[in-house]
Amino acid sequence: MSHVLTFLFWLAIVLVLTFITLPLLVVVAASFSPTSAVTFVPWEWTFDWYGDLLADRWLQPFLLSVKIATLVAIISGVLGVLAAYAIVYERVPGSDALMAGLLSPLSVPQIVKGVAIVLFLSIIGLQGFLGTPALIAAHVVLALPFVTRMAATSLANFDGNLDRAAQSLGASKRQRLQHIVLPMIKPGVLSGVTLAFIISFNNIPLSVFLVRPGDTTLPITVINYLEYSLDPVMAAVNVASMAFILTVIFLFEKIGGFSAQLHGGSK
Repeated sequence: MSHVLTFLFWLAIVLVLTFITLPLLVVVAASFSPTSAVTFVPWEWTFDWYGDLLADRWLQPFLLSVKIATLVAIISGVLGVLAAYAIVYERVPGSDALMAGLLSPLSVPQIVKGVAIVLFLSIIGLQGFLGTPALIAAHVVLALPFVTRMAATSLANFDGNLDRAAQSLGASKRQRLQHIVLPMIKPGVLSGVTLAFIISFNNIPLSVFLVRPGDTTLPITVINYLEYSLDPVMAAVNVASMAFILTVIFLFEKIGGFSAQLHGGSK
């Protein structure tokens, strides 16, 4: 019986992975199509479509998305660590309510948040805020719960004996935070920052309400392009975006141990 269950378990994993990866493989193959119509002829594949990615049509939205995602990752990282520090480490009064408030954006659909932000800016007369400033602020609201939760989890799993030992040896609070607490929770913080970057870079439901002409992110540019055309350039853009995100994840893993948070430990 156990062998049958093991077989069914691995069969389910293979089927799920196949379901996930096959569409990606189709997109990758389509990006090498020799003609403007998407075809699958391996012996005629070409890299020519990737050369179009350097055109301003794609390069400018990509650079804007990277800039916004970087700022969102930094801002949400700082705010998330400070919030987690106050809630878990200092245990300020009302910490449970504060955590609930910080996590509350997760309960609201992104489309609803996008409409609400647009209406709010219109009511208070800040329509000019739409574009990059509004995108950064909205993406921070979207990403902050993830960063806060991951940083709070790392702090909750932190061995308090290390902090108390440093205190007994005369270390100040600043020294304990700088040399003990922050290095120990670094995997959780960096995993949250990485997730914030990815959420911001790939966001569509929230961004679609906040972009303005000449100030459009890459995902929105892709959606607008799909309204009129479907060709290998579109596949090349998606493959390049996927490769970029994988590179970001790899770099953060090398810097601070992204996967350590997944195993509940620190690197």
